[in-house]
Amino acid sequence: MKRNLKIKMILPALTEAESPFWRPIKYTLAFMNRSKLFTHPMGWLAILSGFCLLATTYRSISQSSLVYLFLNWNLFLAWIPLLIAKHWARRPIAHANKMICALLFFGWLLFFPNAPYLITDLKHLNNRLPHEWIDPLILFSFALTGFILGLYSLKVIHRQLKKVVSITNSWFIIISSMILSGFGIYLGRVQRWNSWDLATKPMTLLLDAMHQVTNPLAIQMTIAYSSLMLLAYLLVHHSLSYAQNHK
Repeated sequence: MKRNLKIKMILPALTEAESPFWRPIKYTLAFMNRSKLFTHPMGWLAILSGFCLLATTYRSISQSSLVYLFLNWNLFLAWIPLLIAKHWARRPIAHANKMICALLFFGWLLFFPNAPYLITDLKHLNNRLPHEWIDPLILFSFALTGFILGLYSLKVIHRQLKKVVSITNSWFIIISSMILSGFGIYLGRVQRWNSWDLATKPMTLLLDAMHQVTNPLAIQMTIAYSSLMLLAYLLVHHSLSYAQNHK
């Protein structure tokens, strides 16, 4: 009964219409209302990611060019921190092993920069003449999807941290993660390091990271990207709190 009311609240004219012409729309609305794909954030992120994949496929076929297919790999990497965060969230806190929780957190932190990193791919618009309208749309779609994936994974991780540490410490860890992520974006975009290089070339990566800490460009990018993530996360955090308190 509640689901039918939800549909009627969306488009009452369609739900009341008797004409066969409206039946496909009515059935589509009913399916969307019942399917978890359309009622859970993960479902909408999957749909948004699907749109990105379709856009690059269309660009590749219509222009006979594979120039933007690398974005699909970057988007896959952007999903990893959210999947790790969700896996941690499904583990019962009462029976959680501290070592496993720590490994999951550091695994999330290692891959987290890949999500906001997609914003830096917007630079490719300056490397070539954009093809009509599709190039800006593709780059923006991937950047937006990656950024939302990052914010969502931050929210999940923050919720988990508040279960095991104080609220103050959870905020300290989250903000520190954003700062480290901003530096990670610099290492990825400018120094061309990858997340898995920490496992394959740990000493070389760590030595380069230590050398780059005082680099003015590294400082600028770290401050800029961590500030953007913090402002966006605070907006999401307080918007959700406001919505819950003013139902």
